[in-house]
Amino acid sequence: MKTTYKKIIALIAAIAVILGLVFFLTEQHKTEAAADNGRTTITFWHSMNGPNEKVLEKLVDQFNKSQTKYTVKPIYAGSYELSIMKYANTVGSNVSPDLIQTDQANQSMMIGLKSTIPVQKFIDRDHYDLSQLYPGVTAAYKINGKLASMPFNSSSSVMYYNKSLFEKYGIPDLPMSPTYSDITNAAVALTKKSKGAVKGMTLQIYGWLPEELVANQDALVVNHENGREAMATKATLNSPAMVKSMNWLQDVIKQGAFQNFGTGSAAGNNQSAAFLAQKVGMFMQSSAMLGQLKKNAKFKYGITFTPHPDGTKANGVAIGGASLWITKDKPTAVQDGAWQFMKYLMTPKAQAAWQLGTGYFAVNQKANKVKTLADAIKKNPALAVPIEQLNQGKINAATAGAFFSNIQQERQNVELAMQQIYDGTDVKKALNEAEADTNAAIAKTNSVSGNLLDYKR
Repeated sequence: MKTTYKKIIALIAAIAVILGLVFFLTEQHKTEAAADNGRTTITFWHSMNGPNEKVLEKLVDQFNKSQTKYTVKPIYAGSYELSIMKYANTVGSNVSPDLIQTDQANQSMMIGLKSTIPVQKFIDRDHYDLSQLYPGVTAAYKINGKLASMPFNSSSSVMYYNKSLFEKYGIPDLPMSPTYSDITNAAVALTKKSKGAVKGMTLQIYGWLPEELVANQDALVVNHENGREAMATKATLNSPAMVKSMNWLQDVIKQGAFQNFGTGSAAGNNQSAAFLAQKVGMFMQSSAMLGQLKKNAKFKYGITFTPHPDGTKANGVAIGGASLWITKDKPTAVQDGAWQFMKYLMTPKAQAAWQLGTGYFAVNQKANKVKTLADAIKKNPALAVPIEQLNQGKINAATAGAFFSNIQQERQNVELAMQQIYDGTDVKKALNEAEADTNAAIAKTNSVSGNLLDYKR
């Protein structure tokens, strides 16, 4: 009975996706029909919504007005997961986008589809100065030493804390690169001195965050150098680095200085709300949240690098965010237009506007010299912390991030393990189950799609 029910649900979901795709492509056709006469139209699928979409649309408008050869048509394609499903279903057709934004988790799939042109081709052709972009960012999108896609919206994990509460309760500010003990001591002191009115810290059950904690220990998520030297075949989730990180969190929980908000988008929203309401003193999250804090925090806040275990030197973290890909079965003029738009988005001025408008950090090293961003950093030095962390980190397989097709399953498995660990389950037992489940997913994917995914690294 359960199997039949699951099949019905899966069928309904598939129908919904198909109907959604039909509607989406109909709207896209209307958009393309409105193209400016005499210009080459570039259809651009993206996953930015809300205020970020408005900033992106403004940059698109500025590009369109800056020249007369191309018109970029931005189309919101839904979340990263929904967007790539649509893309995979339209590859090779005349309704596929000319340019698409996808997140890091889908890099392996994008290359496996063999539907895009490596950005390196245009870089080499035009002798584009790639050194103007941060090496720690471009490293995440290089395969076999060549840039597959252009980094766009980039972020990293950081630690946020309420400086006003620290001052109120006589707790010293955190060091720029804190250890686990630094965070624990501050969390316990804040909880005790506030008599429980403030919980010292939280860390959302979100699979990306543990990846950042282990990267900062120069540890990997999967074998074969995080899947960057060869196709990943095994996960390394029960590693000493992951055990250290989970033991640390479980220790803070045992000391009563931790607030567990659970998992999912609601947990993220509740975490942010609690911090803004000054009910939680510290939390670790994407640096892209700087934009939200800048607008909504009614108190002084601080930002530090991602913490690392005592006795372990910080290695640096992997960036989050997404990049831009050019579809290869398009006319040369369309591909050239997509490349010109990419270059425009990478200019210091555009990147400065992007950081100020969204909270993602500028990937062009010259952007912080643009007056608007330079003035903002002078007024709020926290804006520069993610870049300082990036520059101090090492460039290696750990900071490049995991590269394999089962990242979503891996993160779900880690989140389940975190729920168990937060409830008091033995750390190694929970992580061992997460690793076994991830290995099973990897083996299944490789057996079915290994011919597509086992490409030269």
